[in-house]
Amino acid sequence: MFRREESEAESLEVAQTKTIDGEAPASGADAAPPSPSVAASPYWGKSTEISRKPGFSPLVGFCFTINYILGTGFLTVPWAFAQGGLALSAVVIVAVGMLSDVAKNFLLETMARAEAMLDGRMHWIERNPGDEERQMLVYSSVVARCDSADLLQSAAEVESYGSVSMTPAISGKFNSVHNGSSLPGTPIHSLPGTPAPSQPGTPRGRRLIRRPLQTYPVKRRKFEVNTLCRVFLGKLGLRVYTGFLCLYIYCTLWAYTSVFAASMAGAAPLFVDGDADSNYLVFAVVFAAMVVPLSCMEMDEQVPVQVAMTGARFLMLGLMIGTSSLCALDSAREEGFVEDAPMVRLSGISKMAPVMVFAHIYHHSIPGLAHPVADKEKLSGMFRSTTVFSTVAYACIGLILSSSFGGNIEQSANLNWKGFTGGTAVYGGDGQIISIAWWAKAISLYVLCFPALDVVSAFPLNAMTLGNNMMGAFYGRNIHEVEKNRWVRTRFRLLASIPPIVFGILERQLGTITDYAGTTGFVIGFSFPALLYLRSRTLAKRKNFSASTFYAGYSSSNAAGWFLFLFGLVMVVYVVFFLVMGEDSVGVG
Repeated sequence: MFRREESEAESLEVAQTKTIDGEAPASGADAAPPSPSVAASPYWGKSTEISRKPGFSPLVGFCFTINYILGTGFLTVPWAFAQGGLALSAVVIVAVGMLSDVAKNFLLETMARAEAMLDGRMHWIERNPGDEERQMLVYSSVVARCDSADLLQSAAEVESYGSVSMTPAISGKFNSVHNGSSLPGTPIHSLPGTPAPSQPGTPRGRRLIRRPLQTYPVKRRKFEVNTLCRVFLGKLGLRVYTGFLCLYIYCTLWAYTSVFAASMAGAAPLFVDGDADSNYLVFAVVFAAMVVPLSCMEMDEQVPVQVAMTGARFLMLGLMIGTSSLCALDSAREEGFVEDAPMVRLSGISKMAPVMVFAHIYHHSIPGLAHPVADKEKLSGMFRSTTVFSTVAYACIGLILSSSFGGNIEQSANLNWKGFTGGTAVYGGDGQIISIAWWAKAISLYVLCFPALDVVSAFPLNAMTLGNNMMGAFYGRNIHEVEKNRWVRTRFRLLASIPPIVFGILERQLGTITDYAGTTGFVIGFSFPALLYLRSRTLAKRKNFSASTFYAGYSSSNAAGWFLFLFGLVMVVYVVFFLVMGEDSVGVG
């Protein structure tokens, strides 16, 4: 049987001084050629620790992603559950969560293929047929003294060399140099470019074996989605995607500005006797002073803020779920009892479905969220855990709050806590509330003001994504030459963050334009990831690269790609139809 030496240095030394029979090498023409160097056979060479750029742990990456997904949108989920019915909405939220995970995998696979297929200057790496196969072949460590029976037996067993496992099917296909004989099966030297055992340059005392199929990972380069569109879909795809993205994120940031200024002006007005416009303007300026600098910072520079806001979101969810029954009693006392939320309401699908889909859209920010993570092999698990957590959180808050409030649920659920007393209210003779416990007031204030706190962390993440994509669209294939220039990045971040704040000051009511602009989120979050996956997979095969990546999973198929692509388009048509038909708000925007 074959064995590895205790250290690679000893293996290389023995390989240079012994043949497979353990005798000293002959001199002259019979001398064996020197064993390949570590560089020539890196798979078996002495492992060296590759210095990694410091980055996030998966836990920190989880917090950033949670802040992106669980924006203010989760506040509309209970209302959506009440519209579509508890059981139907629960099924839809789980199904959309699975589609979101598929779209995430498609983007990671596309990023990995771009890493493997493009050189440092963003040019295609040339590959010839068979190159992928030859790169899978490496020299084994030194063959110990053994007889032919041992060699033949090894083909029927699973052989492990460190991290490599050879199945019997693979092992039986390769020959081993042993006194001029070889194992049964397909001779390894029959592959193009592989020396035969008798040719000079073939190391004696070793054998050629096949490594496991190479799977491409995401590495240190960052490919924004619009860069991937330029590479795999051409300039037309780049322009269409960038246009959709600018419209979608600009309207999102515009809405964030309005939410913060309006919420704070109502909850804590600075000018009690002043008009609402003055309070709104001041808080919009305060908001700009907080989020514009954060938008110009890198993710690793705002870890404390983002992690703290993740904790604030968890606290918000806990308070809303834990006090929902008490709050529902307060709402019923003021507005009267109404019917419970139904289990299934087909007429409410047009209002429920868009909310469920938008609650999972974050895919345009996956490259930016993935880049700072140190261990790129854990990206899929990190994003999947975020999707699972957010789906469970949506289901819990949707089922519990819509069950508690029934028809009294507000479209933004936190507004139900406006009159929250927690059962501690003391009423006077005229029926007016005299006093409320301090903790009930604190909970009410926190829940009502949370959207304002929430957008402080969500705004910079979206602005960074938009700025990075605009920079990629402007510099094209030269993006990797300038992306490390902080001044260049800052200019595009300012271009992404300042205009929507100005729009928010000039116009508070976004109106119908936000509803229509919001439909682009379906294309950005589902159709484009699927299209990039399909195109990159086709080009990888055409250019003699492996179609497999490190992130391949249950959805890695053309059928799943086409299904997700069509799902995004159908959702756009579906929502636009109801907007044009004059339905009540369908929850977009």
